Amino acid sequence: MAQARTLSNALPLRLLRTAVSWAPVWVPLVLIWQLTEGGLKPALREQHRLQYEQPTVVERNERTQREFERLTAQREAWEDPLFRERVLREKARAEKESHAPSAR
Repeated sequence: MAQARTLSNALPLRLLRTAVSWAPVWVPLVLIWQLTEGGLKPALREQHRLQYEQPTVVERNERTQREFERLTAQREAWEDPLFRERVLREKARAEKESHAPSAR
């Protein structure tokens, strides 16, 4: 009976020693598995999703750049005093013509 007790106490210690002695093998394997499952597969899925979305994003970027260039040109025009004066005169002329009676 004393032998059974020492055998059951020695088994966990023996398993622990075996696991520690094989650590140079299983630790890198666990790390590789963790990198593959936790890092590589999600990254590949994200890459695929981004490739699918790329045409939409490029088109939206081009449209936004055209709008930016148009607004920049408009801002620069409004900073020109001659342009502002010309626009004000055209508005005044249009108002004058709309209020003037028609010659029929």
